[in-house]
Amino acid sequence: MSERVMELLRRIETPGSFATRRTAGSEDLRIEVKGVGPIEFPVSARTVSKLRTAARPAPYGLRDRTLLDKTVRDCGKIPKSRIRIDQRRWKRALAPMLEKIGGDLGIPRRSRFEAKLYDMLVYGPGQFFVPHRDTEKTDDMIGTMVVTLPSAFKGGETVIEHHDEKVTYRAASRGLTFIAFYADCRHQVIPVERGHRVVLTYNLSLVSDGRESARLAPSEEAALLADGIRTYFETPRRPRWSGEPAREPPDRFVYLFDHQYTQRGLAWDHLKGADAARATALRAAAERLDCGITLALADVHETWSCEDEYEGRRRGYRDGYRGVGVMDPEDHTLVELVDSEVELRHWVGLEGKRLLPISSLLGTGEVCYTKPSADLEPFASEHEGYMGNYGNTVDRWYHRAAVVLWPRDKTFVIRARASASWAIGELGKTFGKGSLDEGRSMARQLLPFWDSVFPKEPSRGFVEKTLRVAEAVGEPELASSILHPFALEQHAPETARLWARLLESYGGEWCRNRFARFAENDRGRRSDSWVLSLPRFCEALCSKGSAGAIAFARWLASEQWRRVVSGYTAARRYLPGKNARNTLLRLNGPILALLESSVIADDPDLRREILDFLVSSELDSAEIELRVLLLRTAASNARTSRPAALGLESVHDCCKRALRARLSEPLRAADDWSVPAPSSCTCDLCRRLSPFLQARDRMRFEWPLAKAGRLHVHTVIDAHDLPVTHETRRSGSPYTLVLTKTRALFERDRAQRKRWKSDLEWLEKRHAATRSR
Repeated sequence: MSERVMELLRRIETPGSFATRRTAGSEDLRIEVKGVGPIEFPVSARTVSKLRTAARPAPYGLRDRTLLDKTVRDCGKIPKSRIRIDQRRWKRALAPMLEKIGGDLGIPRRSRFEAKLYDMLVYGPGQFFVPHRDTEKTDDMIGTMVVTLPSAFKGGETVIEHHDEKVTYRAASRGLTFIAFYADCRHQVIPVERGHRVVLTYNLSLVSDGRESARLAPSEEAALLADGIRTYFETPRRPRWSGEPAREPPDRFVYLFDHQYTQRGLAWDHLKGADAARATALRAAAERLDCGITLALADVHETWSCEDEYEGRRRGYRDGYRGVGVMDPEDHTLVELVDSEVELRHWVGLEGKRLLPISSLLGTGEVCYTKPSADLEPFASEHEGYMGNYGNTVDRWYHRAAVVLWPRDKTFVIRARASASWAIGELGKTFGKGSLDEGRSMARQLLPFWDSVFPKEPSRGFVEKTLRVAEAVGEPELASSILHPFALEQHAPETARLWARLLESYGGEWCRNRFARFAENDRGRRSDSWVLSLPRFCEALCSKGSAGAIAFARWLASEQWRRVVSGYTAARRYLPGKNARNTLLRLNGPILALLESSVIADDPDLRREILDFLVSSELDSAEIELRVLLLRTAASNARTSRPAALGLESVHDCCKRALRARLSEPLRAADDWSVPAPSSCTCDLCRRLSPFLQARDRMRFEWPLAKAGRLHVHTVIDAHDLPVTHETRRSGSPYTLVLTKTRALFERDRAQRKRWKSDLEWLEKRHAATRSR
């Protein structure tokens, strides 16, 4: 980032401060409290006693919750509904006071403060409010004003902080004391020593007269800033690591504000103090450079190396984070910035219009600031001590606001980085107007960053719009790049008609290559939903009647079948018992969908291959259960209500034979404690475990074993869900692992035979019902 630009922004004259204190007479404030009566000044002890009776304990806000905790906030609160003020007289004093406060806080010209009463607070001896920030209760709230009523008390000072600045304000001995500050300032009320502090609190909102509220930046100031930003846009970015090839100049300039803003409160005419002045200068520079400009919220995440300053104790973070295991920032000193990531969200245009809910990650060197994030207080912080070769680090997160500039001729790229949906929409409009060359040029501008922004797009209809753009672009290679980040699961049956058109435009090989890439993008994720929808996808393709579409449908089904077989084989070979069973049972839907797809695509070879796979003379319990589940699913599916439609009679007969064979086997004898030994591991420990498991007459095994060995045996038993308990007797060296077989072995056998009988009865009834039709 240009140091020159940062220095120019830092030197901009910034009117006003973050807080102010003023005094005035009390003669124009006529106030009554329900149940108390008129309040005379100075507030007497008798009146204070009545106010304390009328008040209720004051809560405080913690994120989206309202809590009561006297260790955080200890004072009484009287709501505004019980307070009556003679507004005609009060406005006579309040209006000029708000004008002075606005000048003190440096609000934009042609804007003014409006004060809305929130409540009355009563602080007695020892009562206080710990450091906190006020919640911006409305969209237009920008600050807080506290009016201290004249009374006899000591202590109760208001301490206000903003970054590294701090002011302490005391109430005047006579008259009213007005203290105002921006809502993002951290502040506290220190304990009252004696007497009572009675205050009215107001929310301050900013009201504009409807004309340009920001001051006009001096021409010389704007010219210097424009020259610095122009140089920034023309200078290639520094390499991120040694040996990295030259990088293009940046296409965005981002300045992070000093004050904090909520999503609701971010607006050009609501900027605070120095932020307003610098934003005005940047707007003037943007106009000189013909740059686009917008506001945005920024999420900043920084990782710092640090040095601890505590002695092994974990302390709670401030602002209500006590007890959640994060570290107090004062417990360590930041040494060096290791990594930084900034993401822009919630953009606001010049006219105040909220743009699409978009986000965009910033590259290295695209962020400028006059106040580094490390000087601010993070909203969250996590500390990681030394771990092996890893250093001592702290992660800190901040919410900041920003102003973003970019060359207007790069508007498409800037917006496209933030919203893939917007980019595709603009391409669709361009091609729709017949501007083929312009559309292709815009599409090529997406390619350097398309893979990174594409996955964040959740909008409905996005896939279909992108497929239409891929067709309209008319260049196979460019169309491939646009579709490159897609995954299989994103292609619902409704997209099949668009793929039929792409098939006509670019050919079968191009379409097959695209789906092969989609399958790679799916790697590591389950794509059951895609396979389950494949019959309808193939149906839509084949309805076109073209040989190319039918061939493509056959290829899709064959490719997915290979994936299913691979998953089936891996589950049988590598997964332990319970996990293997669950994985196999989940395949019933995909296998049935692929069988149906083979029929729709008129591919008898694939249909025969699937049926041959399902019919086997040697099936274990999980495999039988899978096939019966598949038959039950087919029977309940309106599209495949008759097994004959898919040729499932052979699977039906295979399952009946397998179940009859299992049920003909004798019941487990009462003294047979044998447990099938897992075959997935052949290590020395498992080879020694197997004889114990398979022994009919052994129920207990005491095995002296070191910790690593005990852990491995525990893992094997639990992963295969064996009916064996494992306990460690902690005496001797090494400790003894005690394995004991449980009666769950017999209970599982009974449950399994019951399930076999139920499945066989269903198969026979189903067979009888089918024959009677």
